[in-house]
Amino acid sequence: MALRINDSEFYAVDAHSHLGKRKTPLGHGVASFLGEDLVRNLDEAGLDCAVAFPLGASYTDYSEANQIMADEMAKYPKRIISFCRINPNFGPETTARSLDHCLGTLKLKGIKLHPEIEFFDPNEAQLMEPIYHAARRYRVPIIFHTGMSSKASPGVIAELAAQYRDVPVILGHMGVSEYVKLAVAVARQNENIFLETSVVGWMPLLLEAFRGVGTSKILFGSDHPYNPLPMEVEKISKHVAKAAKLKQDDLKKVFADNLLSILHHDPIARVVPDVQAVPDVPIV
Repeated sequence: MALRINDSEFYAVDAHSHLGKRKTPLGHGVASFLGEDLVRNLDEAGLDCAVAFPLGASYTDYSEANQIMADEMAKYPKRIISFCRINPNFGPETTARSLDHCLGTLKLKGIKLHPEIEFFDPNEAQLMEPIYHAARRYRVPIIFHTGMSSKASPGVIAELAAQYRDVPVILGHMGVSEYVKLAVAVARQNENIFLETSVVGWMPLLLEAFRGVGTSKILFGSDHPYNPLPMEVEKISKHVAKAAKLKQDDLKKVFADNLLSILHHDPIARVVPDVQAVPDVPIV
């Protein structure tokens, strides 16, 4: 499997997708979406694998959902990189135990946090310290939903993230729209903060991110199944690539290399095929 852009093929990873089951579809219109569904859609879009985390459900500790993530990754170990999802409102001790189980026992590969759905403050040290400590201990990244509320502001998230410079922090949706400029600013100021592209749809904001932090700090993401994969792929591979005059090396970074570098300790990195060197020319 490879993503084809013009006459070149790229190993490609989606840094932001969802799996799981919930009783009602909520506002997103999705109640069930499992590994078989995701892999089928990855194939159709030409993507090799995806980071996935549980569908949102604000009144749960995600223990059942995290087990589903482990089960689905076991079914498709070369296609799905499962992260756990944590609700910090259950308290620091519960959070620490949950993360030890998810990262130590289930061998999940990262942590997803959603300050808006779970309604917590991402700079409240008492709630967040067990999460950052676990990420440091297990050497995994944290991805935050950002945008749509002040609780999910990149500036708020960066206050604590700046104190854990050895923990990679990914700003999912890089602020959506109202916080993109702030997301770019904190990513420039903090070596451990990265931007993920899903949902952002206005070209001036996308270009501000690509020009503001460079392609070494940007990860392609789709927010699938809430967004169609082909739409998000084409947004970057066709429209941003042309407007920002991205070269093949830039696209390799955004579609895979940056994320795989963050997951450098992870066995998933070993599934990346050897790729022949290609000329470093703009994609137009």
